[in-house]
Amino acid sequence: MLSCSRIFLRQGLTTGARSLAAPIQLNSYIHTTHVNKDETLPSGALIEAAKGMRVIPTRGQAAKEKLYGFVQDLCKQNLGEEGARYFPFALGLFTTIGFCNVTNLLPYIEMPTQIIGCTVAMSTTLIAGLTIKCIAKHKLDFASFFFPPGAPIGLAPLLVPVETISFFSRAVSLGVRLGANLTAGHMILHIISDFGAQMLASGTVGGGIGGVLCTAALVPVCILEMAVAVVQAYVFCMLTTMYLNDAHELH
Repeated sequence: MLSCSRIFLRQGLTTGARSLAAPIQLNSYIHTTHVNKDETLPSGALIEAAKGMRVIPTRGQAAKEKLYGFVQDLCKQNLGEEGARYFPFALGLFTTIGFCNVTNLLPYIEMPTQIIGCTVAMSTTLIAGLTIKCIAKHKLDFASFFFPPGAPIGLAPLLVPVETISFFSRAVSLGVRLGANLTAGHMILHIISDFGAQMLASGTVGGGIGGVLCTAALVPVCILEMAVAVVQAYVFCMLTTMYLNDAHELH
């Protein structure tokens, strides 16, 4: 997918982006290939990430390609044909949140995704932007979010408040889910490490054994926290693309 990135970028810089959609004839030992719509859209950070790519990928390059394909498939699954259009946004969102989440595990470092106020502000901004986009595209049909078509008119006094609360609670739940999961994990690490330190400081044999066990327990907990950090970045990105699809299709 990205193995011939340098060749694609070189051709794009010399002949324009449109030429990337045409067949590219390389040397006789490389097959003729096409660059699809998804690969011509990313720019900026993606162009920087593509530098130094090889036809035979290294481990680092293979990891980049896996990440690229993973987020690309996520966009296609949740957004369909519109997925190519929002792929750079989804990739940037996933990598930024994932980097912040993993960096939070380092001592004396506090990234924005660990602060619930920051995550709620970020999710509120995203939902507000999606709402504005939905209103601009669908005009008055946007109201169908709060009263589904085909529902009995007699249920309107019940459905409208429930659907309104459900729609706007996304802004809070999306951010709280991310911040709360990371905060809970850090609290567990803090409790175990503090308890182990107190046991070691007690100076007794039992305290020493307990302190060693607590220290050993930090290893699997840290591994679990790294997995949670990546999973929460995925969940945030997945829900954002699903909400984006709702804004397009009025689901």
